[in-house]
Amino acid sequence: MIHDRFFGVWDQPTSIVDSAKFTATLRITIGSDGRITDFRLLRSSGNVVMDDSVLAAARRVLKVDAPPKSLISGGSYTVNINFELD
Repeated sequence: MIHDRFFGVWDQPTSIVDSAKFTATLRITIGSDGRITDFRLLRSSGNVVMDDSVLAAARRVLKVDAPPKSLISGGSYTVNINFELD
């Protein structure tokens, strides 16, 4: 569900014309109320256009459904999302 929320607002770059597969990993931190409290690129794709598009998607998502209380540690929940372009 979280992946779909971020993937749904991701404008996949169409200017990359390369036969390589690009994967970027975004780490997001979700507060107990579902607000996105932090995000960062955990693993770069190696392509600045791809990485910038992933970070732009992260800026668009401000809130998701609150995580189950059993997943919250220290007031938040951290999850990694892979964005793949091939």
